[in-house]
Amino acid sequence: MMPILETIRAYLGWCPVKGQVHRQVQAGSGMRGGTPDDGRRRVGGVSMKIDFIVKEELWRSIGAVYWVSFLTIGYLTLSGYLPISISYAFSLALIPTVAHFLIMVWYRRKENLVDPNPASILRHALGFERQSEKRTEQRRAIVEKAVDAALLVTIFLIYIYASLAYSISQVYWLPVLIVISLFLARIVFTDGGVQRVTVARSVVFYLIAAGFLLLRHLALGHPVLLYLRGIVLVGIVAFPILYVWERRRTPEGTD
Repeated sequence: MMPILETIRAYLGWCPVKGQVHRQVQAGSGMRGGTPDDGRRRVGGVSMKIDFIVKEELWRSIGAVYWVSFLTIGYLTLSGYLPISISYAFSLALIPTVAHFLIMVWYRRKENLVDPNPASILRHALGFERQSEKRTEQRRAIVEKAVDAALLVTIFLIYIYASLAYSISQVYWLPVLIVISLFLARIVFTDGGVQRVTVARSVVFYLIAAGFLLLRHLALGHPVLLYLRGIVLVGIVAFPILYVWERRRTPEGTD
């Protein structure tokens, strides 16, 4: 008999507290958090504390689930879908009520869910919360890339405008090119703070960088045919070497 009572007490979250020792736990905000401080009861001269999840689900089960189940079973019985007496509805309604209570207590304890809102629990069970976090990270990465691209284009346009309007020294093209290359490398080779250097990304980086070089020469009125030939030649020589190098690295498990 005693093991059964101990099991029931453990499931309901009853915890004996001796003397004047009091555990104070503050509830965290959101779905996850610690156990809030609930009311205590005196049982056999010992101060006991019931699990707040059990109390919430018990009230929900008695106040809502039982009566919804009762009305549903009563309607099905009166409509002839269940060939039983209407008096059985009172006892049959306990089955979904108890099942709901046990499942919700088990799941909320397992996932440490503090928020008793059924919609929040359902969203967590369906994985919408994790998907929302993933979408937030993706949107943040897209925004970062968009900001880098806007800064890159702005710096390039300022340089072109200053070169045409004020005839600044072309020595300034070197630091401008370095800054543009840094922003472009972040856009092409970085995903969510992780660097991914591959042949395909390198080709994209090279083509975009070459496009900026050609645009500069066109805007300043310089001949571009010689530079275009040089860009093509460098690409033909460099990328086969880079491809072979990446293929040798692939078995080692690196990108």
